[in-house]
Amino acid sequence: MLKFENIRKVFGDNEVLKSVSLEVPTGKVVVILGPSGSGKTTLLRCGNYLEPPTSGIVQLDDIIIDQKKYSKKQLKQLRENCTMVFQNYNLFKNKSALENVMEGLIIVKKVKKNEAREIAEKYLNKVGLGDRMDFYPSQLSGGQLQRVGIARAMAMEPKVILFDEPTAALDPELVDDVLEVMKSVAEAGMTMAVVTHEMQFAREVADEVVFMAEGYVVEKGNPEDVFTHPQHERTKQFLARVRRAGQE
Repeated sequence: MLKFENIRKVFGDNEVLKSVSLEVPTGKVVVILGPSGSGKTTLLRCGNYLEPPTSGIVQLDDIIIDQKKYSKKQLKQLRENCTMVFQNYNLFKNKSALENVMEGLIIVKKVKKNEAREIAEKYLNKVGLGDRMDFYPSQLSGGQLQRVGIARAMAMEPKVILFDEPTAALDPELVDDVLEVMKSVAEAGMTMAVVTHEMQFAREVADEVVFMAEGYVVEKGNPEDVFTHPQHERTKQFLARVRRAGQE
């Protein structure tokens, strides 16, 4: 279980997260929706302390990090067990797909090179890139780059994977391939927190949908309830706007 408790994040005079509390149960998929600027990505980045919160507690099973006091050991444990798939891939341009997946295993988990290679090959095969292992990022499509990113996250064999709008930078025809990989990850029982605008994915895969706006969790519930019978006016406005955009 990944748990956010009273998370605040302030950038200068801008309070991006306003005491957000949220749980991602073990083996479940929580999809976070909301307009730009609602704090979705910042919350995810607080989840593995890529962006330390201003205050609050992040808990991953028995790893508890209170912003007031935590150790380097706790931080390392959190980051090893809570990995992230980024919108813009964040791959090393001078390394092959295989080397990109191996990097975290060697540097963070101190896995020996031969073992790291075996693990990286296993997960690149899982995302359908067994024939692209030696390709460099410049030789791969956006969808393939994102699948490398997913393989990299999975290779760490974490307890949770955070997905930050993983299809946002892709051409429309490449989106389905990435979503299919994400569905297979979910079906394998991975705990996932996903920020996305892919409503159909949220309907089909999410165990819980969370709607955020202006730094708050406004509404949450199962997909059917949130999409079909939203309770909050702000949620209704957002979904109506998304539906109109999809019809254009």
